[in-house]
Amino acid sequence: MYLENIIKTKEEEISKLFEKRNSLKESLKKKNLTLIAEIKKSSPSKGIISKDFDPCKQLNAYIEGGADAISILTDKKYFQGSPEILKNLRNKTTLPILRKDFIINPIQIYESFLLGADVVLLIAKILSKKDIEIFLEISHELRLEAIVEIHDFEDLEKILDTKTEILGINNRNLENFTVDITTTEKILNKLEKLKKRNEFYIVSESGIKDRNDIIYLKNLGVDGVLIGEALMREKDPSEKIKELFPEKEFIKNG
Repeated sequence: MYLENIIKTKEEEISKLFEKRNSLKESLKKKNLTLIAEIKKSSPSKGIISKDFDPCKQLNAYIEGGADAISILTDKKYFQGSPEILKNLRNKTTLPILRKDFIINPIQIYESFLLGADVVLLIAKILSKKDIEIFLEISHELRLEAIVEIHDFEDLEKILDTKTEILGINNRNLENFTVDITTTEKILNKLEKLKKRNEFYIVSESGIKDRNDIIYLKNLGVDGVLIGEALMREKDPSEKIKELFPEKEFIKNG
């Protein structure tokens, strides 16, 4: 009797683990550009980005500004992040949380699930096509969404004919960390030629600093943008968001 009750309780607890998570895709479906606001302390190319790094304060500023989703760097050595930051912030927001890290092994996807992430990042540059297919399958089984990130045409070839739904276009070259925001346009043009553009939600990442960048990307027809450094360097990130997305302030004010 005791054992039966224990097993029943465990089944209920496990069921709760697989409840529907917060969806980035639902936000990307909307007419307005989705903002994924990133929390990161440092980067290999720029060093310390936020001297007074306070993840909770940053999260609150992003919520106040009207961010649609949150990206959290969890790499310790190169970005001075940690999985604990994501775990600690999970219960402080219902916004979708992207775990931003260099995922090269399935165990990291399971770890992301247990940390409370809603979305994982899969970087085509460091994965084979087979890896991408397997990792997407695991993510879907866990009810996690995935941003599959590419930078060039070689990466693009890897993700074609996979179950990729959210395609991240990184304007930063991960080999030398140079940034060219027109990378997004080049990839989109290629997708148009391949007649594959409508198969993906498109998120432009890196190098997005001002309103002109937002207008440029919006005119290209992207569905979302991921912004980190431009927000992390601001004393008041919520005001920076309002500067980049004045329409968000309008929406918040009714």
